[in-house]
Order: sequence, then structure tokens, then C-alpha cells
Amino acid sequence: MLTYENTDEEIEKHNPSMAVQPLGSTEQHGPHLPIFTDSIIALEVGRAIANYFKALLLPPIPYSCSLEHRDYISTIWLKPLTLYAMLRDIVESVKFHGFKVLVIVNGHGANFILKNAIRELNYMFNNNPLTILVDLGSICLRIGKEVDIHAGEIETSLMLYLRPALVRNQGKDFIPKVTRDYLNYVSMREITKEGIWGKPQKASRKRGEELFNKIVKEAISYIENILKLTKIQLE
Repeated sequence: MLTYENTDEEIEKHNPSMAVQPLGSTEQHGPHLPIFTDSIIALEVGRAIANYFKALLLPPIPYSCSLEHRDYISTIWLKPLTLYAMLRDIVESVKFHGFKVLVIVNGHGANFILKNAIRELNYMFNNNPLTILVDLGSICLRIGKEVDIHAGEIETSLMLYLRPALVRNQGKDFIPKVTRDYLNYVSMREITKEGIWGKPQKASRKRGEELFNKIVKEAISYIENILKLTKIQLE
């Protein structure tokens, strides 16, 4: 595996066919998790994927569509079209350098534009490169609990496993009496003052390790299935 810590000469020598781009956010994650939580989780899942496929791990993008968190001082957000433009530029860059596959590891749940953007880019560039979206939020909802939306059991458990020194006292459990789509109308702070949507008190390092391994396994299987379907072979 190659990463952003390697030199250009080292990357050129090994000439990987796949690049992995983690996409996180800079936003509040309650009083117990760092504002870089999404980025850390996306980075570490991306690292595991890159290691498995012998790919190039690109540095994480720390900003995304976090408008719903803007009432918290730590939040930096992008407009959806800004994120789309950034993604298109990255796709064009890896195409220029001859990469066959670009994997986007999305760690922020509100990047709804990505699904449409990746479909458009794959059709636009005729799968050259093939751009694959690994959406961690969708995976976590399948293997976790739907009420665990933000800074709850899943994210806290993952951080207890990946960066335990950055977790403060695990926060307080809070589940709003509304559904996630209410964030289309009011901010996260109006729904949950401390920014928690779930049960961080149930989190544990052991649970985090189990979740991480399941996420990585499902992500790798998904990528392999798409490569098989599209008949793209990595060198």
C-alpha cells in the first residue's frame, strides 16, 4: 500500500491502478468526540481498503456538506455543488494519471449529492476511471441501528477503537422524537442541543473493533463485486 506519506518517485515506481479518497467532515460530534470524527473513521476504513487492494491512499478531504451543523462554532461546510466540483476535479486528475479505479470512502451522512454525482461521472467518463462510492453511513445503518444517527453508539465505539485518547466521557444518550429528514428544515442544534443522536453510553472498544471489521469486510466485498460486474482488472 502507498499513502500520501510516500514520495512521488515511490508512487510512480509501483504505479498503482486504484486510488482511495477518504471524505470526512469538520463538525461537532457532541461534547465527547472530536470534530474530525468523520474524517478519522473514513481515513482508517480507506487505509484498510487501500491495503487490501494495494492501492494509493490519498489524504482525507476534511470538509463536506455539513450545513445542518452550522450553529456549532466548529463546523466548516461546503455547498453540494462545491463538493461535486471537487469530486469531478479529483476524477479528472486520477484519469489523467492512468488510474483505473477511484474509491470514495464517504464518512459523512449528509453528502446526498455523491450518489447522483458518481453515477453521472461514471457515465460521463465511461467508467474511465471507474468511480466507486463506499458510503459508511449506509453500511452502519445496515449493521447497526437506525436511531443511531450522530455521535451515538456506532461512532463512539469506532472512536474508542481507532482513537481512544480522543474520546471524552462518552456523552449522554439522546434520541430526538423526530426523524432524520427534519434536518431539512431546522438545524441539528434545534433538535438535539448537545449534538447527540443516539446512545453513546452503550459504546465500547470491543463493539468498535467488531463494527470496524464488519464495515471493512462489507466495503471490500462491495468493491470486488463492482469490479467483477464491470470486468475491470487491477494490475
